[in-house]
Amino acid sequence: MNGWDLLIQALVAIGTLAVAALAIWGEWVREKVAGPKLEVTLHDPEGEPISGGDGTPARFYHLKIRNKRRWAPAHNVRVLLTKVNKPAADGSFPMAALSGPLQLTWQFPQFHPLFPTIGPNDICDLGNLQRGRAFTLSPYLTPNNFQGSLPAAGKMRVEVIAAADNAESSPLLVEIAWDGQWSDDTGTMSKHLVVKQVTSIDV
Repeated sequence: MNGWDLLIQALVAIGTLAVAALAIWGEWVREKVAGPKLEVTLHDPEGEPISGGDGTPARFYHLKIRNKRRWAPAHNVRVLLTKVNKPAADGSFPMAALSGPLQLTWQFPQFHPLFPTIGPNDICDLGNLQRGRAFTLSPYLTPNNFQGSLPAAGKMRVEVIAAADNAESSPLLVEIAWDGQWSDDTGTMSKHLVVKQVTSIDV
C-alpha cells in the first residue's frame, strides 16, 4: 500500500468520525459556532425622560439586547432578573429574597411580543423613577416579597441575563444608587441617580 492509499484511508476515517460526531453533537456545535450570540448592555445610563400616565415627570432606564450573529435569530427571547442584592451595614451585598427569575418588560410592552425573535437589536426596561416616588425595577410580575425598589436614598445591585430557546447571554451586573433627590435636568439627575455596570454583585 503506497502513501496515497494511506492518505485516502486516513481522510475517509476522519470524515467518518466527523459525520458521527456531528450526528451526536451537531446541535451543540451549530449553536456554539453559528448559533445566535446574545449580549445585554446598559442602553441609557442617564435614563430617558418620560412623563408618567398622570403627567408626573419620570425617567426610564433601559437595557439593549443585541444578537452579535444577526444571521442566526434567537427565538423566544426574554430578559430575566436573576438577582437583587442590597447592602448590609458592613457594606457587603447579601442577596435579597427573590423567588425565582423574573422577566423584565420590553419597551412599549403593549405593542411588543412577550417572547420576540431577535436578529436586530431590541430594548428592554430595567426600571424607572417618578418624581416623589420610589425607583422601581420593571418585571412583568412583582411577587409580594419583591425588594426591587428604592423608596428613599439607597443602593442595590442586580443581575440580568437574556435567554432564548437557542441561546443565553453572559450576566450583566448593574448597580443602582440614588441619593433620594430629583431633578428635571438630565445632567444633574445623573449625579443623583447613578446606574452603572459593575464587575461583581456581592462584594
